Amino acid sequence: MLKELEGAVLGYIFKVGPCTAYQVRKLLKESPSSRWRGSAGSIYPLLERLERQGLIEANDDPADGRAKRDLAITNNGKKALKAWVKAGATRELVAEISDPVRTRVFFFDALTPNEQARLAKDMLSALEEFLSLSRESLKSRESSGSALNHLGALGAVMSNQARVTYLREVVKALEEKR
Repeated sequence: MLKELEGAVLGYIFKVGPCTAYQVRKLLKESPSSRWRGSAGSIYPLLERLERQGLIEANDDPADGRAKRDLAITNNGKKALKAWVKAGATRELVAEISDPVRTRVFFFDALTPNEQARLAKDMLSALEEFLSLSRESLKSRESSGSALNHLGALGAVMSNQARVTYLREVVKALEEKR
């Protein structure tokens, strides 16, 4: 079974058709999900692994002097992607919530009350900024004509809005405690 990043990368290659590793990285960086970093240190080895597994194929572009390689999904890659997408209804997956903000708040006891309040406000400010970017991404995807692209961006906005609401509660509780 594919891991999350492998599935996302394979999915991007499927959606956009033949593309370069650079284009995959760019798509991950532009994603409304902050989970996908698109760093060269994680993407290039992952693409090599997917190629070795026969899930993607890379074709050199002889017209390009920079050794450009176009990546395309294989039939086995499509089967693996389909299986990964279908695995989305498992309890393990739907219960997975990775939120480094919430995790850090859980360990705020390591900080003084003033440090807790300052950090919570800084986190809230950063998350509100990210929510704004997520909303901009949603607007650009509304006009793309793809309902699924729009729904993905809408999910990111709604998730980030919930996180902002949570952090506002944290800030309020910490202010009341002081």
